Amino acid sequence: MNDARLFVLLGKKLSKEATEEELSELEELIRRESVQPYTLELLQEIWLKKAAEDELHMEERWDSAARRLHIVHETAAPSRKWFIIRRLAVAAAITGAVATAWFGFRNYNTPSPLVAVTEVQDSIITVKNGERKRFVLPDGTQVNLNSGSQLRFHKGFGVKDREIWLNGEAFFDVSKDAAHPFHVYTDRMTVRVLGTAFNVKSYNTMEDIETTVVSGKVEVSLKESKEKKVILLPNEKISLKNNIFTKSDQPISNIKYEVQTVKAANNETIPEEAVWVKEKLAFTNESFDIVALKMERWHNVKFYFANEKLKDLRLNGDFDNVSIEETMHILQMMVHFKYEMTGNNIYIR
Repeated sequence: MNDARLFVLLGKKLSKEATEEELSELEELIRRESVQPYTLELLQEIWLKKAAEDELHMEERWDSAARRLHIVHETAAPSRKWFIIRRLAVAAAITGAVATAWFGFRNYNTPSPLVAVTEVQDSIITVKNGERKRFVLPDGTQVNLNSGSQLRFHKGFGVKDREIWLNGEAFFDVSKDAAHPFHVYTDRMTVRVLGTAFNVKSYNTMEDIETTVVSGKVEVSLKESKEKKVILLPNEKISLKNNIFTKSDQPISNIKYEVQTVKAANNETIPEEAVWVKEKLAFTNESFDIVALKMERWHNVKFYFANEKLKDLRLNGDFDNVSIEETMHILQMMVHFKYEMTGNNIYIR
């Protein structure tokens, strides 16, 4: 595969400097090589990154990446176009292999954003434990994806429809498009909006499934009862109980859910349910076993309870860029328990 040429064309496209012939060539490369969309989120993060990197450091990184890509270094001072191309190529090299992905507009003179994907593949964005990611969908919707989560959408997103499948937790700031309602599907609920900001949590654990609205209005449909729809307004959330005891292939006659009013977290303008997008781990009066699940994903650790009764301890916390060691020490001072850390394993006694 001509990786170097692909990234040169991609850089031109993102900087809106590609000619029609170059756009056609890029599409042909993508089609001929069956390029996979798995690095879409990487390129989006690079494109959205606002912090300026040191020019000398970037030059050094580019020289290293260029040698790997067999790209001839320019002797003249780099233009903005080449800075963008270099930035993309360097980021790709850092991943350990030359990534082949793309993001942008098919025709940047039209208002309808598109993402080129293969004809048989969905676009899938995955976040491992200990990580969080921020990216933009083809329709302009901004997404924060929390630890241990996966998001999937079909080709043609933003043109044919706006449908997302979520396993985990994500915060959406939806771009308005009255002709294409935005849908988020989880195992137990469907969220439908036109343009708003909201948080959806749907992990395959004992944690409740939740949708929390920050602005705008959303419609939530419950999977077990399709006729049951709940409208949520700003600072409201809906919770479905006991997710771990529910099997999707069996009907449930008694749906346990509640709608609550939520408040802004300490020193924040958004509720606690969404404060994770600001790199904060927060919880109020939650049981230790639920907090442990959150901390496992947040810090990429594993908890083991030697004393089952300790799972019922109620904990409160608001941690901003705090290590797992500091977090455990603070929690231990708040409630009485003993623990031992061995690598990424934490034993509660």
